[in-house]
Amino acid sequence: MTMHAARSLVFVSLLAATVLAMACSSSSPAPATEGQRLDSANASSSALDGFRRDPKAGKFFDTAYGWAVFPKITKGAVGLGVASGSGEVYVGGSLIGYAKVTSVTIGAQIGGQTFSEIIFFENRFALDKFKNNQFTGSASAGAVAGESGGLNMADYSHGVAIFTRNNSGLIVAADVGGQKFEYESK
Repeated sequence: MTMHAARSLVFVSLLAATVLAMACSSSSPAPATEGQRLDSANASSSALDGFRRDPKAGKFFDTAYGWAVFPKITKGAVGLGVASGSGEVYVGGSLIGYAKVTSVTIGAQIGGQTFSEIIFFENRFALDKFKNNQFTGSASAGAVAGESGGLNMADYSHGVAIFTRNNSGLIVAADVGGQKFEYESK
C-alpha cells in the first residue's frame, strides 16, 4: 500500500468515526413536541401497513414479541456512506418507545436513497438487548433503484429479523458497516 493510499484510508476512517459520533450524540430519539409525535405515528403506521401487506414480512407480526419500525432512513454515499432515521418500538402492537438508527459505511458506493426498515424481535431477550443499546444490525438496502426495489428477505438470526423496503432513490453499494441504535422509553 502506498503512503498516499494509507493516508486516505486513515482520513476516511477518522471521518467515518466522527460522523457516526456526531449522529449518535445528537438529539433524543423521542419526538420533542406533540406535532412531531403525531408525524412519527402517521409515518410509522404507513410503513407498518406496507410491511404487513408483504407476505414475507407480514407473517412476523403474528409471532414476534415486538418490533421497531423506521419509516424513513436516509442514506447518502460517495465512498463514505452515512445513514440515519427515527422510528417507534412496539410490543404486542402497543407503542413502548422511540428509537434512532445511524450508520456509517466505507466502500465502493455512490448515490442516495431513502428506505424503510423493520426489526422483528423474536423474544423479550432480543428486545431487551435492543433497548439497552447492546444491539447492532447489519441490514443494508443494497443495490436497489426506484420504488420497485421491494423487500429484502430476512429471517430470525440471533433473535431478530430485519426487512427493508426501498422508498426512493438509487444507490449502488459494496460497503462494509453496521447500524447503531439508540432507544428511549415512551
